[in-house]
Amino acid sequence: MTSLLVNYATPSVFESTRERALLGLAADTSRPVRFHAKIQRNVLTVRLALQALGELVWRSDQWAAADERYFVLDPIVTVHPDRVFFEAFSADQSAYGLVSLDRALFAPEGEVRHGTTNVDFTAWLWAALAEMRSSRETFFRVGGEGFEVATSGHGGRFEQKVDVPDDWVRGFLQLQGAMALPGTRLSLRPVDLLAAIRFLRYTKAKVSPRAMRYEMDPGEEARLVLEPWEEQIRLRGAEHGYAERRVIRTWGRRRLALLEPMLPFAERVDVYLKGRALPSFYSLKLPEVTFVLGLSGWTAQRWTGTASFDLLVTPGKPGADKEGALRLLTERHVAKADEMATALAIDLPRASQALAALCAEGRCIFDVEARAYRHRELFAEPVDLAKVYPPHKRREAAERFIVGKQVHIASAAPRETRKLRRLKTPEGPILREVILRDWVVQGRVAEQAEVEIVLSDEDRLIFGRCGCTFFREHLLGQGPCEHLLALLLVAQPQRKDATSSIAAAPDALPTKHGKDDADQLDEGEGGDDDR
Repeated sequence: MTSLLVNYATPSVFESTRERALLGLAADTSRPVRFHAKIQRNVLTVRLALQALGELVWRSDQWAAADERYFVLDPIVTVHPDRVFFEAFSADQSAYGLVSLDRALFAPEGEVRHGTTNVDFTAWLWAALAEMRSSRETFFRVGGEGFEVATSGHGGRFEQKVDVPDDWVRGFLQLQGAMALPGTRLSLRPVDLLAAIRFLRYTKAKVSPRAMRYEMDPGEEARLVLEPWEEQIRLRGAEHGYAERRVIRTWGRRRLALLEPMLPFAERVDVYLKGRALPSFYSLKLPEVTFVLGLSGWTAQRWTGTASFDLLVTPGKPGADKEGALRLLTERHVAKADEMATALAIDLPRASQALAALCAEGRCIFDVEARAYRHRELFAEPVDLAKVYPPHKRREAAERFIVGKQVHIASAAPRETRKLRRLKTPEGPILREVILRDWVVQGRVAEQAEVEIVLSDEDRLIFGRCGCTFFREHLLGQGPCEHLLALLLVAQPQRKDATSSIAAAPDALPTKHGKDDADQLDEGEGGDDDR
């Protein structure tokens, strides 16, 4: 656990009259930040973005399983000369939200003190945001001095000690590194993403497969395919530049509903895809407001839910490059990797590595819109990296096997299961032959000649076989052994996705026993859509 003491002079407030409104966010007094200003325009888009952030924090139970343990930390607010931005993590650690407000929106009043702090952001305040109106003169304040406003339930000074789970901290930190990973970028029309969200709202699937596929063929615009209906949405204007066909499959699509209220006002949506079952980011560009939604590979997967993701984003070793990058970011607030390389007189790869390491340590974030790094200290005191990133002997051993080229794949092929299903659509029920593809990989890892893994349709490890002592003693009860893990990491990038269902033959519907057999083709009563 990471102990965090937050101290607020008063609770945050929202007060509204016919002519005037005040949104006052009480900041942690131990991290003094001050920004008082009048919102000059675009009050509606500011409200919508902050409401979406509040929904991410307070309604994450809609997506996670009932037995999940939740942890909620007050949003983080950072004031920079050109931006004011809010960050929050959902309670189930599967979604991240960032609201970035242009400083041109505001007419500052008095002293501005730059920095990062936590702000009191309750469910009551989230609900009160609905009262923000463009017709009212609206004032926005962040500060630790408190607010003298008569508000129902308004109290005096309060402080609380928060024990932040280490896996929550690690997930939040790895998220920042994931944003900077290379991947695929698509620029979408808001109406196309809205069409997908509306289809999923009225047409739920209670059985697998329930993914979303981005398909990119050479010379063609990208497509979005919704499983299991194989509903295709052409993404007009979404150019990709790939010379070969590429398919990226993601899960947890219901979380995209957070974006629905903002899409009618968005100018464009930039989608950043990091790979199959890896994080994805949706950046909505509103007038002078940007909302970024970061999603883990699927809803039930936390940011630290897979060893493969843990291997992608880790802190770097101490060094002059990292110290110099932090010093420069502290002075400038924001810098691109090439600017950092020039300022520190080092090459671009070294500068990028130093900045990525700072992201993984919570000392800066990657701005996907500006393609730059911004200084932001997650906590008042530096994170204890030894606690947050403990050594993982099996993962380290697997990495050594891979580096030493001791992993050899003998076979890797899908194992199909086909079932007839009656699926609901806006036009009425349809009959489809649904195809589930487990992936069976066999090979040799170091001294283990017979190693086998079976991944489900959603890349979850459902079966393993190995002859090492750890596997014989624990099977999969404590996670995969280093041999299974090494085989998984080498084989995972080779997996290809294909059509999730095909139209059933006209004579496929059983009629011999009448209605009872036909009812078995329905999707079923249990299950949770898009997990």
